[in-house]
Amino acid sequence: KQWYQRRVAITAGDVHRVNHLGDWGTQFGMLIAHLQDQFPNFKTESPPIEDLQAFYKESKTRFDSDAEFKARAYKCVVALQGGHDQNIIEGWKLICDISLREFNKIYERLDIKLDPVGESFYQKKMEELVPELEAAGQLQLSDGCKLIFTKKEKVPTATLR
Repeated sequence: KQWYQRRVAITAGDVHRVNHLGDWGTQFGMLIAHLQDQFPNFKTESPPIEDLQAFYKESKTRFDSDAEFKARAYKCVVALQGGHDQNIIEGWKLICDISLREFNKIYERLDIKLDPVGESFYQKKMEELVPELEAAGQLQLSDGCKLIFTKKEKVPTATLR
């Protein structure tokens, strides 16, 4: 893809290269809950998380084996997506920053230039769009979720909770 994007950029102008990052789901709830437990002072002291994959594996092990931790991780996701808990948001930003630093090392080595855009970017946009879709009758409810279908697809193109 990079060769094509570079070619288009040379011949036609601007190309917006976007890397869509998953930064809004259960895995972040697990990471935030684990961060709070392992580094309770993370807001004032930078935690020594050198290996985010190892940190994730630790949180996943706890998530799979500890019901109380799992419940807290889910609460962290809800709080993150609600956007009102500054402690959760700061933990999320810290984890995203660590992740982006690691992505950028690889991108630089491969001479790839991308703009990272997380799922979180779409949160405010969805808050505006969902009422419009509801008013237009384009959402179907199923088990508490709002499903968006296109005319051609039998599988929803988006699921909203």
